Amino acid sequence: SSMLSIALELAVHNPVYEDVATKFFKHFVAIADAVHAQGGTGLWDEEDGFYYDLLLRPGEPARHLKVRSMVGLISLCAVGLIEEEALERLPNFRRRMEWFLANRQDLARHVTLAESPCREGCHSYLLALPSRERLGRLLERLFDEEEFLSPHGIRSLSKYHREHPFRFHLDGREREVAYVPGDSDSHMFGGNSNWRGPVWFPVNYLLIEALDTYASFYGDELTCSLPSGSEKKVSLSEAADEIRRRLLSLFIPGENKARPAHGADLPYRDDPHFRDLILFYEYFHGDNGRGLGASHQTGWTALAATLLEELQGE
Repeated sequence: SSMLSIALELAVHNPVYEDVATKFFKHFVAIADAVHAQGGTGLWDEEDGFYYDLLLRPGEPARHLKVRSMVGLISLCAVGLIEEEALERLPNFRRRMEWFLANRQDLARHVTLAESPCREGCHSYLLALPSRERLGRLLERLFDEEEFLSPHGIRSLSKYHREHPFRFHLDGREREVAYVPGDSDSHMFGGNSNWRGPVWFPVNYLLIEALDTYASFYGDELTCSLPSGSEKKVSLSEAADEIRRRLLSLFIPGENKARPAHGADLPYRDDPHFRDLILFYEYFHGDNGRGLGASHQTGWTALAATLLEELQGE
């Protein structure tokens, strides 16, 4: 969807990119079809309301690997807006898109392509991987504090797996995936990187951008409970801001004047030479927010400055 958006923007200035935009639109639809139809079942699990990896082995039925991880949430990020203004300026792309949807129903059946319901006189079209109903179910998982929503952002693995580790038997061997909110407990990837619970800035930011995109399309028409199960209903724009605030709370002193990201490092709380120095950790503990991994990972944790600017602009 991002490549399609880039191609559409370029095509406004150079019509040669209309063909490129058509290509990426077809790719989006084909990938969506694979996600929903691969192995006869697709990655979506209707009972759990989540996208899982799928194991395909010759001669065996397809099996969902029921690990609730950031991988399943990334489907939320497969979303983009196509403005009516762009379609008016790109008639060839519009004609091809409409032909494709009309004549390739076998591929288009899983793609959400809907006209904006909330902006009278200003039309836009939402192109998204999950349907609106599935979007709602994914948001329930995303904003559940016993699953992905931590005090300091979105976890990379559901907290559900603390008490319910995923166990998988294959060829006489058992594998386990459990919730590990802090340092890695295995030597995988060198032992210094962990995606089984901690909060990571890059994927959190992608989710924030996706929620903003859905919000610009649905407006206040679509709301969610935050946290899940509560009576507090918020718009998707407000939900995105809540993730921003939780991420920023990693660097804001609490009641004991300590910043969660610095954990128990007292010099960063008490020493006047250190207490105003903030480290950009690689990732953060899924429960208490303590910074982990590289301490100068400005490549993505510096997105905190962008989050702060976005909140100040509200």
